[in-house]
Amino acid sequence: MERLTDLTVSTFTDVLASDAPAPGGGSVAALFGACGAALGVMTTNLTIGKKKYADLWEHAELINKQGQPLIPAFLEAVDADTQAFNRLMDAMHLPKDTDEEKAARRAAMQEATKEAVQMPFHTLSLCKETIDLVEALVGKINPNCASDLGVGAAAVEAAARGAWLNININLLSITDETYVRETFGKAKAMYSDVIARAERAFAAIEADCLPACNQTEG
Repeated sequence: MERLTDLTVSTFTDVLASDAPAPGGGSVAALFGACGAALGVMTTNLTIGKKKYADLWEHAELINKQGQPLIPAFLEAVDADTQAFNRLMDAMHLPKDTDEEKAARRAAMQEATKEAVQMPFHTLSLCKETIDLVEALVGKINPNCASDLGVGAAAVEAAARGAWLNININLLSITDETYVRETFGKAKAMYSDVIARAERAFAAIEADCLPACNQTEG
């Protein structure tokens, strides 16, 4: 089967807009994350080697090295999220004619649903790693690409919001109360942290991008 990430942008969006239930929000959240990480790396590449910003090279090189692996990690999650959903659909279509089959189907659905939770949870954890790097770049890059970093911060925020929603909607179907409580608690703490930091980073970048006419007159 062709990977979603191997499709052209137009083909991917055509599939996304179709009546197929997957790919959906979870895969798009991961794609947003990849774009956010890539924009962060882009700003370091537009800083490194520019003599005017020589004092920022060492820092930019460090963030570049840390950010590069996040891009393929997010891209893997684009397909993995859809694959997890498809496995859940497979479990739903298991036979349920006998009590034994019903029990096996319920167990398979619970296991597949937990996997459907873990994929966006993984995306959310990648968002946390990415916002670490975005924050570290605020005010420490070529200022001409500040808007690109701002879009990166917004993309990571969108990715985190999407992952959070997908975690929760799948938790609704899990009967293991301990698993639900523990997973929800961990996800909520991580989500709240990522969103707060992404919004702060975006606000700081936005302030640097606003034209002089925005300044309040005395």
